[in-house]
Amino acid sequence: MPWIKEDRFYLAVLLLLVLIMAARTPLDSDMWWHLRAGEETLLNKEVYSEDTFSFTRDGDPWLNHSWLSQVIMYLLYSAGSYKALTIWVGVCAMASIGLVYFQMEGHRIIRMMTGVLAGIVASVVWSPRPQIMSLVLFAVVSYLIYLYKWKKTNRLWLLPLIFILWSNLHGGYVLGIILTGVVMGGEIFNKLQVDNKPEYLSWKEIRVLGIWIMVCLLAVLINPFGFGMWKIPFNTIGVESLQNLISEWASPDFHQFYQQPMLWMLFGVMAAIGLSKRRIDGSDLASLIVFGWGALIARRNFGPFALVTAPILTRHLAPVLEEFKTVIEVKFSSVRGLSSSISESNQKIKPGSRYAINFILLVLLSVTAIWKIYDVSSPSFVEQNERTEFPVDAVEKLKGASETGLIFNEYNWGGYLIWNLRDFKIFVDGRTDLFGDEIIGEWVEIINAEENWQKKLDLWEIDYVLIRPDRPLALAAAETWKTLINSEELILLERKE
Repeated sequence: MPWIKEDRFYLAVLLLLVLIMAARTPLDSDMWWHLRAGEETLLNKEVYSEDTFSFTRDGDPWLNHSWLSQVIMYLLYSAGSYKALTIWVGVCAMASIGLVYFQMEGHRIIRMMTGVLAGIVASVVWSPRPQIMSLVLFAVVSYLIYLYKWKKTNRLWLLPLIFILWSNLHGGYVLGIILTGVVMGGEIFNKLQVDNKPEYLSWKEIRVLGIWIMVCLLAVLINPFGFGMWKIPFNTIGVESLQNLISEWASPDFHQFYQQPMLWMLFGVMAAIGLSKRRIDGSDLASLIVFGWGALIARRNFGPFALVTAPILTRHLAPVLEEFKTVIEVKFSSVRGLSSSISESNQKIKPGSRYAINFILLVLLSVTAIWKIYDVSSPSFVEQNERTEFPVDAVEKLKGASETGLIFNEYNWGGYLIWNLRDFKIFVDGRTDLFGDEIIGEWVEIINAEENWQKKLDLWEIDYVLIRPDRPLALAAAETWKTLINSEELILLERKE
């Protein structure tokens, strides 16, 4: 089995570990309205761009920047249900981390372990949503820039093609523009230094990079919405309610253990830079500052931060470890002797035996990945988690109602209701760029039972209220609305006639 060479083996182990981490039950709150939008696009044979899911924005134009991802998601779901979505997320996660692996330096073990850390950090945002496609394309752009800067291989002509695809898959294309611009700024900083290292871009190469940035900005206009695609970043950032209401837009809470690896990576790269005798490159410094800041501002930026930081970490960690190894071997002869004996013992292992061991390990990891994919996407497991996270009982109740109506709903349940209650309309869902502060702000006032909450429900002619029982509105409306379901997970109210 000579194909299982060392470099390929460690890369394969990394990718399988990433797949195991990424394989999870596909039940993201936004997944449902993405699926429904993809379905509508295919049924009507035109991009779904006018809201019909809510009654608060019914008929309003919607700049659906993720239309192509939605179509892909719906086709996958139609073909393979939850298993297909789980595999899709896993493949995208492997692709993004795999591309980063090729940008790292140092021993293959260091690269593999750093890749695992990057995967752990990025896994916070691995979910069945178009955002996962942005991570892949971000990694592709990063790799092309790496080739241009560090390997002196110009493949920048591919960038416009990538951005055309990106602008139809997800509005996160701005991450690629930021990365390219940050690298350009870092290279200008490099040119202002006294020394001139081989990896620094020349002024001509910097100008070429700047030209390609402008071409990419024009390339993103090739989509069904034209110049409207330039508005996407501002439409989203301009919604002030994001950080207060939506967890992924909030600053990370490092009291939660699963968010702490981002800190480990940040402190790790800072320590490696401080200990390394290698001066940090300007583009690395600029990228670390910008994307580190982004990760500290919003949890959804963990992914880009991990993909950018991993190569920087290895560039400084590798020489530190090599120097440490040299010092140890010089100062402690016994360690040197131990190292020699280990080396000799490794040489005694026949290549065929090593290949066999590697093959067995890869088989075990592959079986584990397949088993996990099957387990987390099995109907029984999905149903169990679905009942925990979403209002399954309320949906079943409303499906049996004699009349349809308008629902004032929990924000995170909007997409689920859109997918499962086709004849009802909801108040709000995860499309923050569509609803904006106007609707989201009104939703906050009503659900917190602030002044005139009943008048606002009357004004919208709302028929049902479906919220969590700990909401102030649940208690305030209990006397004036008819209770259909009152459980630990949800409360469903109906307007009294």
